[in-house]
Amino acid sequence: MFYVKTISLTETAYQRLLAWKDGQTFSEVIEKLVPRKGTLEAAIKASQSLPKLPDKDFTELEATINATRRTLSSSWS
Repeated sequence: MFYVKTISLTETAYQRLLAWKDGQTFSEVIEKLVPRKGTLEAAIKASQSLPKLPDKDFTELEATINATRRTLSSSWS
């Protein structure tokens, strides 16, 4: 069954969602990108549907993750 719901978004959130739309409906984009709460399987599936990050973006993401790990590791000592 199909129900129509109205949600409010900030302009920034709307623009981000719109950028992912690429010929799909907003519902399709949300269902693809937002995993069901609490399921690792859904999170993995959603991540596999994402486009490949450009090398520069991947390198920046990896550096950020590693810096966060170092910070967390030192705070647990």
